[in-house]
Amino acid sequence: MLFLLLHVANLLATSQFINRHVPEPYMDEIFHVPQAQQYCHGDYYTWDPKLTTPPGLYLVSNGIAWMGNMLGYDLCTVNTLRFTNIMFSTGLYFTLVSLVNTLYPATKHDWRAKMYALTLAWFPVGFFYNFLYYTDPGSTWLVLQSYLLVKKKRYSLAGLVGMISLTFRQTNVIWLCLFMVVAIIDTLSHLGDSKKNEDVSASLYNPTLQVVQSIFSLISSTLKNIKTVLPNILTFLLGIASFAAFLVWNGGIVLGDRSNHAAGLHFPQLFYYSSLLSFFAAPWTLSLASALKLLSIKSNFLFFFFFFFLTHLITDLLARHEHPFLLSDNRHYTFYVWHRIYRRHWTVRYLLTPVYTVSEFLNIQAFANHTSFLLAFGYLVALVLSLVPSPLLEFRYFIIPFLFYMVHIPPPTQTSRTILGLGLYLSIHLVTVYLFVYKPFVWTNQPDQLQRFLW
Repeated sequence: MLFLLLHVANLLATSQFINRHVPEPYMDEIFHVPQAQQYCHGDYYTWDPKLTTPPGLYLVSNGIAWMGNMLGYDLCTVNTLRFTNIMFSTGLYFTLVSLVNTLYPATKHDWRAKMYALTLAWFPVGFFYNFLYYTDPGSTWLVLQSYLLVKKKRYSLAGLVGMISLTFRQTNVIWLCLFMVVAIIDTLSHLGDSKKNEDVSASLYNPTLQVVQSIFSLISSTLKNIKTVLPNILTFLLGIASFAAFLVWNGGIVLGDRSNHAAGLHFPQLFYYSSLLSFFAAPWTLSLASALKLLSIKSNFLFFFFFFFLTHLITDLLARHEHPFLLSDNRHYTFYVWHRIYRRHWTVRYLLTPVYTVSEFLNIQAFANHTSFLLAFGYLVALVLSLVPSPLLEFRYFIIPFLFYMVHIPPPTQTSRTILGLGLYLSIHLVTVYLFVYKPFVWTNQPDQLQRFLW
């Protein structure tokens, strides 16, 4: 209860502070807020072509506003619309607690697990957007709630929640596919346990580093036991089919403003994500033991290090595309990362290659220590599919991958690690809110509008 109260207190205090100092819609809110208010007024046919995501967030706010109207309250103002995300963030805390307890049952009555979940809920990149009317908080909560339901073996409901998440962000279909595979693996594993004396072929072959055999075993076992598997994945298939129908109807994945959101191949996104992951996961994953373990691989490590190094170097040589927003929009932190690090000298992107390589090895090692090979491989595929097509470096895209990774890292018995992480996250949160509120600036071409820093 203490950690829930801390979470709600932080949410309400920050929300009131931002609403008092920034009462008008800011940045993407200038598109989201009017669209939601049109829904509140009963206009469901007008659509702002600048919006790129489906109307799930507006429909939720519309439902809340409708209940408010019945009681005589206007719940479609900027402040009340933003409050929608406060509710999503509260739900996210409960989901994270349940996920940690489900994945690590021994922590069920351990207060350290709740503190760990609170820290993840305060992940600075995701936490900041709880106070603006953006789609990220709702999208994040629904995706992780879908995964929680999978792990609780409530597969049909998990697929339905995953389908709802598609109305917040189209790319969530990637996570829906991953969770369907997890549901299949869980079903086959349970079937293998219950029939191990009758039909050995029903058991799922899942050895480490046997990619082809593992995937082939998964496919063959699924086909052999399709009558058992199919009922558990029907809602997932329905969600995927709905997404396919949307693609045909829409003629692409982006609803509007396609000129600035054209898909491509941007493999360095994986390097940037791994770097961010290493930094924010460091309080729990970084240790002398992990570094020594990595070095103890000896010849295999040297081979794979050289392979990764060469791959990264070639990728950086080929990836010279710079999104216009990254070069011109100085409201985002990524603008300063790009200009003050990557553009400082032409050699920087190549000199960082060893850093990327070590970062990825450490991240993979920490994740693989607590997951099966197929889940780790599925997560890597999901990362590639969700990050690589995006031409724009934006930290918001890393929220769901980061939290999915972190819930598989068990809460440490060393409380000091989580306290360090909580302090780090809270400090960054306070700094970002301070910069957002107290350090506005003006563009010369828009002298009457204040611009603000955000993720």
